[in-house]
Amino acid sequence: MITLIKTIRKVAGERSGTLVLPIVLSCIDALLHMAMFSMMILTIIRLVGQTFTMQMLRTSSIILLVLFVIRAFLYSVNYTQVQYRGADITAGLRLSLGNHVRSLNLGYFNKNSIGRLTSTLSTDIADFEQVLTHSLSNFFKIVFFSIMALVFAFTIDWKYALILLAVVILALPLMGLGGKVAKKSSGKNRQAVNSVISRVVEYINGIKTFKLYNLIGVKFKRLDDSFINLKKQSIRTELSIAPFSILFSIMTSLMIPISLVAGTIMLKSGNLDNQTFIAVIMVAISLSNMMTGLGALYPEMNYMNKAAENILGVMDEKPLQYQHEQAASNQHDIVFQEVDFRYTDDVEVLHNISFTARPGTTTALIGPSGSGKTTIVSLISRFWDVTGGSIKVGGEDVRSISPDGLTEQMAVVFQDVYLLNDTIANNIRIGQPDAPLGKVEAAAKAAQCHDFITALPDGYDTVIGEGGSTLSGGEKQRISIARALIKDAPIVLLDETTSSLDADNEQEINKALDVLMREKTVIVIAHRLNTIINADQILVLDSGGIRERGTHAELLRQQGWYARMIEEQERARSWAV
Repeated sequence: MITLIKTIRKVAGERSGTLVLPIVLSCIDALLHMAMFSMMILTIIRLVGQTFTMQMLRTSSIILLVLFVIRAFLYSVNYTQVQYRGADITAGLRLSLGNHVRSLNLGYFNKNSIGRLTSTLSTDIADFEQVLTHSLSNFFKIVFFSIMALVFAFTIDWKYALILLAVVILALPLMGLGGKVAKKSSGKNRQAVNSVISRVVEYINGIKTFKLYNLIGVKFKRLDDSFINLKKQSIRTELSIAPFSILFSIMTSLMIPISLVAGTIMLKSGNLDNQTFIAVIMVAISLSNMMTGLGALYPEMNYMNKAAENILGVMDEKPLQYQHEQAASNQHDIVFQEVDFRYTDDVEVLHNISFTARPGTTTALIGPSGSGKTTIVSLISRFWDVTGGSIKVGGEDVRSISPDGLTEQMAVVFQDVYLLNDTIANNIRIGQPDAPLGKVEAAAKAAQCHDFITALPDGYDTVIGEGGSTLSGGEKQRISIARALIKDAPIVLLDETTSSLDADNEQEINKALDVLMREKTVIVIAHRLNTIINADQILVLDSGGIRERGTHAELLRQQGWYARMIEEQERARSWAV
């Protein structure tokens, strides 16, 4: 139990201290409950002894009424406090966890499924909130009341109290085993939940493909199997915990018949009087009920403790290290010095990459698929860190600058554009959150998307579907270019920006790109060679290395891979049907 409390404190962090008040209030409530319970026992004893008077009735009624009012007040305050503070802790936890995940390199996301990440960021935090807002205070309340009940039993008769204590001591190992089984089963159950989430996301994202290949419904076996596995695992979890919970409940319920038998024997032998006999039986009944509640609560808390461990597992992932929040230099040249990179230890993706991209110039990266073009852009953005050599921006190693400070200097247009489920204006404003509408429209016009936006029913206030599902590929690409234009960063990274456009739209987008790239340090990836023909330098990549480099004219004179590609493209243009 101590380990569980330490885990909760570690996850809650600095805000864990705010839980002290609700726990203290719960213990006070247990104390008042014990006081009411004692008044009830005292009343019964006096009634049996025929010493109860009307004055005692009035006094007892007033005391019980006062205790009831105080308990009701404390309960309302405590409930409000525990809900507020629990929600406050988990709200801060969601933000800090989100910021932490954002600071990790992309390798973490490749190693962990979307189901696991989604489950941690949603289900695990929700379960942890359930522990804070309900289970934790109730647990302390039950434990505190049970301890006081045992102390009260010792004040009545120590021999009888030893019998109750012996039953509790014999029952506690069963509760502990139930908690361990619940914690162990929780891991397997959460793996099944993660698998279901991954399959559901896969199913939704690939619904077009599944429909075309008739894989919907029961024919999509991967989704069906994940649900079946979750059902089986949920049943196993319940069945594995049930024996210990049942045995613990039986053991603690035996307090009442044991108390009756032992009390009767002690009463007949003259070791107990009638009033004491009644008192100890009442204590046994109350303690038995409390222990039964504890037996159900403890495995639940251990099951949910796995959520806290999952959260800690993410928090313990080491973020990208840096020394400075912002770049110290105002220069924006990009220098690769003998860069090597591996996604995994045994697969080299880049080797000995060296080049310089100066401000006001365009560096084009071309080459076959898998040659390392996108990896170079990812390294500049510091989605990964190099495994050898260095990358410098403005003379500073990118590893010395915070990822946020580094990306502030960059505008990136990806091949795969992701748009938020928000208005078109707000999607463009991602590049500059406080930009007025006039600036948004200016960027949209420069990106050649103003006309189709104004043709929509709500114009710039049109809410697009998640991921931009209501727009065409070309329209999404133009909005992403408008997003980059409004940011107006000194470094521009372009990754296959015209791949989803037809020839007519490509010409218009290239005009927008000319505006975006003007007087910037530009790194551009493209398979369409006509989009990079005017680049200041062209790097031809092959198998993770630079095969050729130079301007368009220089590469043509080398009569290498680039020259052959140009020749093949020209030959393709002359084809006629």
